[in-house]
Amino acid sequence: MESVAATRSVTRSPRVLRRIDRDALSTWALVGGIVLYLAIDGGGYDIVVRSQVGLVVWWIVLVGAALGLLPVVRLSRIAWAGLALFGGFVAWTALASTWSISSERSLADLSLVACYLGVLVLGVAIYRDRQHAVRHTVNAVAAAVVVVAGLALAARLRPDLFPAAQQTASFLPTTRGRLSWPLNYWNALAALIALGLPLLLSIATSARTLLAQAAAAAAIPLLALSAYLTFSRGGAIEAAAAVIVFFALSPERIPKLATAVVAAVGSAALIAGAVHRSAIEHGLTNAAAQHQGATLLTSVIVVCAGVGLTQAGIGLAVRHGTPLRWLVVPRQRARWLLVTGIAACVVVALLAGAPARISHAWRDFKRPPPAVLRHESIARFGAVSGEGRYELWKVAVNATSGHVLGGSGPGTFQLLWLPRAPYYSYVQNAHSLYVETLAEEGVVGLGLLVGFFLLVVGAGVRLVRRSSYEARARAAAVVAALTAFLVSAAFDWTWQVPALPAAFMLLAAAVLAPGGKAVALGSANRWRGRIAIRLGAVVLAVACLVAIGVPLATTTAVRQSQAAVTSGDSTLALADARAATRVEPGAASAQIQLALVLELQRNFRAALVAGGRATSDEPDNWSDWLVVSRLDAEAGRPAASLAAYRRARSLNPRSPIFKL
Repeated sequence: MESVAATRSVTRSPRVLRRIDRDALSTWALVGGIVLYLAIDGGGYDIVVRSQVGLVVWWIVLVGAALGLLPVVRLSRIAWAGLALFGGFVAWTALASTWSISSERSLADLSLVACYLGVLVLGVAIYRDRQHAVRHTVNAVAAAVVVVAGLALAARLRPDLFPAAQQTASFLPTTRGRLSWPLNYWNALAALIALGLPLLLSIATSARTLLAQAAAAAAIPLLALSAYLTFSRGGAIEAAAAVIVFFALSPERIPKLATAVVAAVGSAALIAGAVHRSAIEHGLTNAAAQHQGATLLTSVIVVCAGVGLTQAGIGLAVRHGTPLRWLVVPRQRARWLLVTGIAACVVVALLAGAPARISHAWRDFKRPPPAVLRHESIARFGAVSGEGRYELWKVAVNATSGHVLGGSGPGTFQLLWLPRAPYYSYVQNAHSLYVETLAEEGVVGLGLLVGFFLLVVGAGVRLVRRSSYEARARAAAVVAALTAFLVSAAFDWTWQVPALPAAFMLLAAAVLAPGGKAVALGSANRWRGRIAIRLGAVVLAVACLVAIGVPLATTTAVRQSQAAVTSGDSTLALADARAATRVEPGAASAQIQLALVLELQRNFRAALVAGGRATSDEPDNWSDWLVVSRLDAEAGRPAASLAAYRRARSLNPRSPIFKL
């Protein structure tokens, strides 16, 4: 009777509800919710923002595992391997915190990678089969990137409607012309656009409906213009790498090449329009910028519409036209043509003096940035200077001497850089995930992380080889998007901008999803395995919730104490500072905040005790020693004050503070 009633209820349900794809809905909610939320809120760089996302994700995993709702299907072997590698990297990060030169920074870094692990675990747990997971994730990530790029471009063309878009320029006035909002970092915005570009190409050439194809193609010039206004040379390299990988792996390249050419022409037209509007290029907000923004916005609408309509025509031709025989190349002949083409390119490059040019470019990369990089213009893309990256990498590699296996501790590169820097530059990251991981977590941490990346890319390539037609195009787009992120991580600190790693983890989870018919976990003969998986997920979720929650609580308490000082309530400020030290006793920032509040209350002896704990917890942080030097002077201890001052200067000798 119950089954009959259930059948009748389904029959009577509205047709729209019966047509809802639950897998698609859950994928779009997960991908769109995470990527968009992080991207729009400063890329998720702030510890509070990304910790909130991490807590929500792990609570979903915890409740779902406890109630037997997650995972929805039996995980594939390659998914277990991926989880083991990245989970091992997170575990190694936790272990490396025990010998770190700054436990607070290491725990904050552990919180970051625990958030990424949560996104990966949740994605793997909710995807039912690989084919649908890839399709829905590609569509959802591409849509999120288009929304972000559209908001960024709208903020440049209509700055009066987006006052928050000037946040980065208020701190770094020299970067006003570089489009960075809403991620608040131009290279991160360009990297996100590069990640989304191959996804849009796959939708434009393989979507089921002509409307979706036209919409995806129409969005490409918008992304290109937004990427240009970031003036990110790294973003251009990442986009080129993504497009090359996409075409190298895609089937039926001729129609896709036609789409790419049309989109490239539209993109070039919009970029040319921006080049001739100096107020737009320089990020001004005056009347001239508003006028130029209005005219360029009209051009954007016209060009994007034209590209979309042209793509609709290409789509109709592909569906109903007969391919020309001379365009159909047998696979064997295509391989020979590819080998011949590569050989010809190598010969031409050698005759053109490519080795000498590469050597010259490498010398330019190591040199200080030329004057052209100080201005926002198309000329930036012709420079090859690394803008100090070579020195950052050199210091990071040299700092591994003596602790190659374990590194100095997660999140501690800044403490490695300042005493060894050949020039003054306030940086927190090595501008390369791989070099920084080597310095902070040694070869073990680097091996686990790179192993995970290689596994995911390998799984994507395998999916490409096992797919055909539209499915192969989507798989090729995923591999290209993954490649774009990995290239960006090699030259910048995009790993610390969670919107990008979150998108990477969601795409990775899609290619790690089970293929073919998914096997449910409810079978009686798998009861023991199901219980073990659920218990393991619950334990892991609890551990990661603690790893994320402790640094979040500490940071929140310290900021509340600072806000109380600003408002003049020293009593509340003292209570919040002490609460922070109780949550995380080894946090130097909490101890320093306590010392500063006690100093404000003229309690120098107690302030010195807190300052001493901070320098003990983080002995290589120059700013802690500088605070202790002042406290010693105020307490009437000139010798101790001078010693602390010298210690601070030795840890940051290039700082202008010590040249006064």
